[in-house]
Amino acid sequence: MISQPSLVDLACEEIKRLIANGDLGADERLFEPRLAAQLGISRPPLREALRILAAQHIIEQTPRRGYRVVSLSQNDVDEIYGLRYVLEKFALDQLIPKLPDADFHDLEETVTRMWDAARNDDAVGVFIANRDFHLTLVAMAGHRRLQQAYSTLMDQMQLYMSRNLSIEAQTHGGLLEGCKRHERLLESLRSGDAAAIAEAFTAHGERRYLPISAAQASIW
Repeated sequence: MISQPSLVDLACEEIKRLIANGDLGADERLFEPRLAAQLGISRPPLREALRILAAQHIIEQTPRRGYRVVSLSQNDVDEIYGLRYVLEKFALDQLIPKLPDADFHDLEETVTRMWDAARNDDAVGVFIANRDFHLTLVAMAGHRRLQQAYSTLMDQMQLYMSRNLSIEAQTHGGLLEGCKRHERLLESLRSGDAAAIAEAFTAHGERRYLPISAAQASIW
């Protein structure tokens, strides 16, 4: 039997979506009555969702002022990207021996969505498909705790990525280039060649992002 997401789960996802598309910005205070009305839920499930997001370091509680969206420092960004590289490398180490029997359908679907979004200058859609590509890849490794840790890390990355969506949306070629990079990653996985996979993912991981003070940082 397939379990249905709870109101708390749905509220968490919706708040993360609002952060991802820039509707909720860094340091922005979250007003519970307004947010509950916006999400169409009562205050108790919203408060539980806020507690969960605070534990994931997506938002933070401030004395006598409730919750606000976390603002990342340059050091935070460096740590997140560094840890992402380590976790993805571990996932690939687990996944490569399984590639001969792997089903690539879900990865292919995320790349298709990425292309569709890029052609429509939909930077939010590209980001969501990009996130889903990497989450799907890590899930294919079959390591539950790794998947949980990586999912939380990707949620934290939204805080940085959301700063750049409007700039990426104005740079059509930038979105299309991101699609091409993920096509190359997918092709390397289909090949099953460990050296080619390592090369493709190392090149992807070494893409330079601008300092957090530069609003137009490219992260795809």
